[in-house]
Amino acid sequence: MKIMESVSLSRVDLENFTKSDIGFHGLDISRISSIFIVQVMQMQGNRVINTHQMLDEVKFLEGLGKQPRTKKAEEFKRLPLKGLKKTHFTNANFIVKNMGSHFGLERGGNKMLDRLIKKAFDQNTSGYVDDDFANFIAHKLTIGMLEERAANHRITGEWIVFQEYEGKNYYLTLGAHNEGDDNIYKRVCDSYELDFPFLQQELNE
Repeated sequence: MKIMESVSLSRVDLENFTKSDIGFHGLDISRISSIFIVQVMQMQGNRVINTHQMLDEVKFLEGLGKQPRTKKAEEFKRLPLKGLKKTHFTNANFIVKNMGSHFGLERGGNKMLDRLIKKAFDQNTSGYVDDDFANFIAHKLTIGMLEERAANHRITGEWIVFQEYEGKNYYLTLGAHNEGDDNIYKRVCDSYELDFPFLQQELNE
């Protein structure tokens, strides 16, 4: 997932964009970095994700919306992002990532996948891998998996990276799991330079 492209817009241009976009309605734009706003613009332009759904995650952190079904916000534990926080946002095109996490597909499967396959065989009455068998597996791998992860607030996706300062959240950048922490941190530093120089000093103390 591409998180950032080169673009040249003034802060006034960006704030005008947020005024015309319902996803930002009710949010304090002064605490949202120029980098973050540009990323939202690019995602909308490229039709990458539903940005309104992503911004609902920000609204929840700001006390403006209902609790999402994604993972709870948490701190980064390793440098260079240590001291910053992340919350997840998700979209329909992240289903495969959630499926992999839920059933351990990258590691050749886990106990949950073993139980699912055993249950499919146990309830199969034909003795063959028939349509009922295939449909059961397909449903549990997708819809059933999402329902279970949503009920436990474990749906994952990509990250909203933010920093707490004097009791308020400052939203710095969006990040992808597979792009590397150094690349995300570079955008964090760009956000400091452009909009929030006082936050960098706070992080380094």
